[in-house]
Amino acid sequence: MIVRNGVTRSDEQVIQKLKKLMAMNTREKPSFSDAWLLNSGPGEEIESYNIPNGEVSIRRSLDGQIDYILKPNEYRLPPDEASLLLRMIRSLHKEAPSLEHVDRGYMRERSRSSLIQIGVKDMPIDREDALCEFAVRYTIGYGLLEALIEDPHIEDVFVDAPCYNNRIHVTVNGISGFNSVVRCRSNILLEEVEMEYIVSRLRRNSGLPFSEAQPILECEMGLQATRATVVGRPLSPAGVSLSLRRHSSQPWTLTRMIRNGSLDLDTAAMLSLLVDGRSTMLICGPRGAGKSSLLSACLFEFPLSQRILTLDDTPELPVAAMQSQGYKVQSMVTDGRNGESIKDRTKEILRLSLRMGESALIVGEVRGEEVSSLYEGMRTGRAGSAVMGTIHGESATSVYERVVHDIGVSPEAFMATDVIMTIALTRPRGSQNTQRSGRELVETGPSAGEFRTLSTFSGWEKDLLESRTFKRIASSWSIDTSELMVNLICRRDLKKFLVDVSDVYKEALSAEWTRRANEHLAACMVSGPLDPSEVLESFKQRFYRRSGIE
Repeated sequence: MIVRNGVTRSDEQVIQKLKKLMAMNTREKPSFSDAWLLNSGPGEEIESYNIPNGEVSIRRSLDGQIDYILKPNEYRLPPDEASLLLRMIRSLHKEAPSLEHVDRGYMRERSRSSLIQIGVKDMPIDREDALCEFAVRYTIGYGLLEALIEDPHIEDVFVDAPCYNNRIHVTVNGISGFNSVVRCRSNILLEEVEMEYIVSRLRRNSGLPFSEAQPILECEMGLQATRATVVGRPLSPAGVSLSLRRHSSQPWTLTRMIRNGSLDLDTAAMLSLLVDGRSTMLICGPRGAGKSSLLSACLFEFPLSQRILTLDDTPELPVAAMQSQGYKVQSMVTDGRNGESIKDRTKEILRLSLRMGESALIVGEVRGEEVSSLYEGMRTGRAGSAVMGTIHGESATSVYERVVHDIGVSPEAFMATDVIMTIALTRPRGSQNTQRSGRELVETGPSAGEFRTLSTFSGWEKDLLESRTFKRIASSWSIDTSELMVNLICRRDLKKFLVDVSDVYKEALSAEWTRRANEHLAACMVSGPLDPSEVLESFKQRFYRRSGIE
């Protein structure tokens, strides 16, 4: 027996405590992987959930940090299956020169062949499928990183240099609340050989150079719409660093953003009206605030009759999802691989827009010199029926200062911007949980640098009927501003219904139902003056009939 401070403990209790302390500093990895899982020790569990390839636990550790604890399925294989997987991977690696450009489907078949060659027979089909998928991940895939990318809560993955001394960090959304973005420390540590392999795979798949002469590699990862950015020596003297930005697997809609608390109902309805009214709009905010997500959501407010051209250096906009809904969308990429500057490419697309009919131009991110070409197109009407894009900035005023004073666009040209939407990142009560929220929606005033508020997070402005943008849209639709106000109310009511019913029918937040709601409103507009209660009631009947819910 051991007595300390008057408390008696048995030898067994002491041994168990020592085991727990020792376990806090342990790490593990199977023989087929070069990524370690660290034991983070005890902590307060905030949330836990399953992902396609394992389990995730979000915990608050004893040192106050938020930990992302991943338990991948392949790390929990029985010893005989782990040994078998290693043999499969070694067998496939022998074919490495001939497997540089194969797809994952072919590789799964090669994995099944390797099982036969090894002499495995009568294995249950589910175990065979699992082993073949793991073999693909650890030969032509990205190993343990793929489990992170498959987590729908993951937004960003960061590997700081040197990778073997720094845990992977991630940002996750939707944890313990609808609108929280949490920065977490993971339990994953990569060996240098694993990082080298990942970079080699990115370089081979993208066909882009990466060396000390060209130490930056930006490319699509090819998994879950994930964008990879690699920085090497000499820019990163401690070794290679890696950043992954994972885009949502489901396209964002305004109703989905209302549901998670990042956008209020009134502002969403106003954005819908502005898009349908062919307004020129810039969405501003800091990095990670959700500018691209909001821009993507706004695209589904266009009518199907509107032709849309998207211009971006990375394919972040939901072009495929829009096309599947019947939208006429043409995507153009400005990554400069053919030697053209972004400014020259933008000019070319503005020229092409004349030949491709009346088109809305969507610019993924407005950065620098191309802005002058963009505004020239906006002033002369060459940029199509509407222009929308994102730009870094904390407010409408900061956007004006940047575009006019830093980039050199004339104040008169800037007036071609109808509205600016600002979204913000906040830390409630100084917590580590970051929340996204709409801050304000303003229109440009009668003089350069002046702005008039249309909507805030607390609702529409009282003198909305005096808005010059409101008057322009009303005039183009051959109605007065009071009728346009009724239209705005109808949009708000329809979106509120879709958000409310999503508690029992999640598909109500989909792009499909956003399109159907807008089409229903458009059909009602043709019939004559709108009555909000009649519009909503007739849409409800249509919704219940098509959805099959009561």
